[in-house]
Amino acid sequence: MAQFKVHPSEPVEKHTIKLSVCDAYSPKTWVTQTHFWPLPDPSQAQRGYEVLKEGLARTLAEIPALSGIIRLISDDPRDLVVAVDDDAHVEFAWENLTGKTGISSYAQLKAHGFPLTGLVVPCSQPVTLTTVHEGARMLTAKLNYLEGGMALSFGFNHLLVDAAAIAEVERIWSLHCTDVSSGVQQKHRPQLADSTIRERLSKARPEAGPFNDEHWKVFPTTRSQLHLPREGREVSLADLEESKQNHLASIKSELEETKWCMWKFSPEALAKLKKDASLPRAEQWISTIDAVIGLFWSRLSFARQKSIEGNKDSVIVFPINIRQRLEPPVESGYIGNAIDIVTSTCPLSELESDRGLVTAAHHVRKAVSGWKETKWAAWLKMAANLPNDEAICPNPLSLLETHNLGFNDYSKSQSNVLNWGPELGVIDRTRYMLPASSMANCATTVIVHPRLSDGGLEVAMTSTEHIKSLLEKDDIFAQYVSFVATFE
Repeated sequence: MAQFKVHPSEPVEKHTIKLSVCDAYSPKTWVTQTHFWPLPDPSQAQRGYEVLKEGLARTLAEIPALSGIIRLISDDPRDLVVAVDDDAHVEFAWENLTGKTGISSYAQLKAHGFPLTGLVVPCSQPVTLTTVHEGARMLTAKLNYLEGGMALSFGFNHLLVDAAAIAEVERIWSLHCTDVSSGVQQKHRPQLADSTIRERLSKARPEAGPFNDEHWKVFPTTRSQLHLPREGREVSLADLEESKQNHLASIKSELEETKWCMWKFSPEALAKLKKDASLPRAEQWISTIDAVIGLFWSRLSFARQKSIEGNKDSVIVFPINIRQRLEPPVESGYIGNAIDIVTSTCPLSELESDRGLVTAAHHVRKAVSGWKETKWAAWLKMAANLPNDEAICPNPLSLLETHNLGFNDYSKSQSNVLNWGPELGVIDRTRYMLPASSMANCATTVIVHPRLSDGGLEVAMTSTEHIKSLLEKDDIFAQYVSFVATFE
């Protein structure tokens, strides 16, 4: 709708932005988030939208790519551009959900830990419930008015941004909103040679060697995450059901009712966890996140006891930000994808043992610290030079095994502490909007949420009621976490 179009606040010339090979290989999905704000005075609701809208317009002027659309310009699936045309814009809608059936009041949501049950569809822009396709925009948003609060849902096209880039856009947007409320206007994005960085992330060094990794596989492009669909369509319930049934048939199992289970770590619990997960005499340093992931990996393995069924090893799969790992480093404010996928394998017998926490945490640390640019360069060389009908991607089969684990770490994002200005302030909570049901009977997915203002963390995991119950009764797990909420 025309009234929901947000154009850059300053004129932007018509142009195209060539995406990198790393961008082209990113998942064809929307990264969606919802911020929850209290709104004690309903008369200020429209003002909240106006501040966010003008702040977004100024952000688009600084990052014009966000107002463009994705185009495939040749038969090469890596040949993608963001086209910024005369109608460059972002659609930012608003809707009053107050009093609608199934929509809780803000006070109720806050009291129950901000669960997303019943909110994903009504709060989202419909396009974010589809696969990213040719012609898709880079960003879309919707402000939802609730009784006593607001929920800002926004979705980023993964082809343009990864988690670090999203955090940078959010930082800039919040600063512009602060300026709007304060009656000033200024620039907030450092001048970066984004095009040069994208070129660098597309061309490997000539001396790069062959790429070999048992967790990666060459797929036909049309069956890989490199493939960009020509058209988008909403994922209907029938589509989801068909996908589930195909998956269940392949593993000869019945569908598990899977939901998100949110847990919270206090700052004190995180300090204790890191200490307990460390080796004696500090033989190897570990991070707090190593310890957090180690806790979930080890205690889920203990709860499932999959070694009894003959499974020997568990695999963990996760992305890492490589901006500061490259030589020379890529600037932290770069808007684009600069990640690599890391894996680690650990015997289930060790994860299920009393020493499982320490073992798991140090396997995560070893996987991260062992990352080598030479290996990534070998992947980039292969990815950039394969025939158009082939793609080199992580083998997804490991994520179909329930004794394995996948995780995303958003703890460095400032979502829960950013100040959006004197009128909007700081949000109460943010939530990531992924349907847990689509991951039923698969490896557990763990999402570490942005750090809280008190230094604590919230972590969401896909779980059945049975696994949740086992973890709540687990004396080791219960030392560190408290239950927050379960939602779909």
